[in-house]
Amino acid sequence: MARSTPAERFAAKTTPGPVPAGMTTPCRLWPENGLDRDGYGRFWVDDRYVPAHRYGYEQARGPIGDGLELDHLCSVRRCVADDHLEAVNHRTNVLRSNGPSAVNARRKRCVNGHDLTDPAVVHISYPPTHPNGMRKCRACARDRARRPREQQLAPVAHLTTNHPERTAA
Repeated sequence: MARSTPAERFAAKTTPGPVPAGMTTPCRLWPENGLDRDGYGRFWVDDRYVPAHRYGYEQARGPIGDGLELDHLCSVRRCVADDHLEAVNHRTNVLRSNGPSAVNARRKRCVNGHDLTDPAVVHISYPPTHPNGMRKCRACARDRARRPREQQLAPVAHLTTNHPERTAA
């Protein structure tokens, strides 16, 4: 009996899944018992494990360029369908996700309601503090800077209060 090729073994492991919103084809799901701790498929080929979605993409579309990684457009980590994957840089991949950085980048207002889309309201800091830039609301930063000075100038309440337990008997 001839041993099956990696492509045949790969195809045998996948099962059709649902058609995610915004997609025209169903996911091709990797079996749950073949997932790594982060939920991505692992495939044994050339005497080592490789990410299953990377193997499937490279077999269908060719090598992934330097500095690029695969973004699951369907947001299903188990999916190995090559048309559900796109080679993008790390920043794009992170900002498309639902992680804290992406959620924060999509915010239109700060916690105090100031408009974060107005360049006059937002300060973007660059290296060396934040290498990729970070939005800060100028109005909130101004308020934070004032607070400590106001606290220093306020009268100290505990020095003027009578404490009955400290009076001489």
